Amino acid sequence: MTAARKHHSKDTEPLSRGDKRRAAFIAAARQVFLEQGYEAASMSEIVLRAGGSLSTLYSQFGDKQGLFIAMLDARVRSITQSMGVELSAHTPVEEGLRRIGEQFTSKLLEPESLEMYRLLIGLARKFPEIPREFQRRGPDKIRLALTEYLIDREEAGEIHLEDPYRAASLFLEMTRSGLVSRALLDDDIRPDAEEIRTSVNMVVNMFLHGIIRYQPDPAAGTSDSPNT
Repeated sequence: MTAARKHHSKDTEPLSRGDKRRAAFIAAARQVFLEQGYEAASMSEIVLRAGGSLSTLYSQFGDKQGLFIAMLDARVRSITQSMGVELSAHTPVEEGLRRIGEQFTSKLLEPESLEMYRLLIGLARKFPEIPREFQRRGPDKIRLALTEYLIDREEAGEIHLEDPYRAASLFLEMTRSGLVSRALLDDDIRPDAEEIRTSVNMVVNMFLHGIIRYQPDPAAGTSDSPNT
């Protein structure tokens, strides 16, 4: 069985009762945190929406911060999964980067993702440990997942990178910066699939091929000199 098939079979295994309860808590927490904010969010309200008991909630997540981080983890897994699929399939680099870029950007542009990011920014001053932990468990993991894919493509002889991790960071920042930054600042901006595809294609082309098509020879400028 291939790695991709193993991954798929694992994802389709029936959830245990405990896993279902955990998923229900995380889904309810996502609603409450986004509706009420981190500080105002009530653990009792989360239990009311998810079912179960407060004791079960605390035993699974420890406290409100633990539940919030678990909610973020679930979101990050949905993003890194696409990179794992391309790695397992050894997808050619141009095709793989296009698919990764489109899925990554599409996920970040979902209304829920934008709201969660705004919420994190608001927590940075009063609860700096939460965004810091998110950085470690979220963006850092995503960069590492893409780094593994780039290394796989380098070993296949398709690309050469002096620093795959920095290259992965650059690709992700280039992919998200334009569309996502605008959408964060304006709720009316909702790029469609075609806009995302066009933007990602441009990033992939620049990332793999650069933007300077012709570099003139400085000495060539003297060829038309009247003294030659």
